[in-house]
Amino acid sequence: MTTKAFIDTSVFIRFLTNDDSEKFQECLEFFEVVESGKIRPYTSQVVILEIVFVLNRLYSFPKKKVLLAISQIYNIRNITVIETTKTTQALALYSKHPIKYPDCLIATQLPPRCTLLTYDNEFKKITKIAAQTPGELLLR
Repeated sequence: MTTKAFIDTSVFIRFLTNDDSEKFQECLEFFEVVESGKIRPYTSQVVILEIVFVLNRLYSFPKKKVLLAISQIYNIRNITVIETTKTTQALALYSKHPIKYPDCLIATQLPPRCTLLTYDNEFKKITKIAAQTPGELLLR
């Protein structure tokens, strides 16, 4: 059975910016396993929106470089980009947990039996989510 992994914004940012060499290396190894077909990758439009914002505003990537990064994401082997959101469920999570609303939206987009790959510890506050770093996933 192929492992299903939903890739959060923080994983893509660590990979695209290489601002933390240890996390970049973990991400590189993870994406190599994805390209081998052993892991089925998922992400969402919410994640894409956050990536564009972070690369543009926080890292000052020029628009061309942002577009290239997004193009690379869409070219990941077998990636599924989830476009639907469950606003009512996300608002319920937002009222119950001290986490950002976009993270609540992402939490509602996870396919069944799918691990959330993230460096954002906020997701661990939602006990129903299996959240791991790329390194943790590769070790199991």
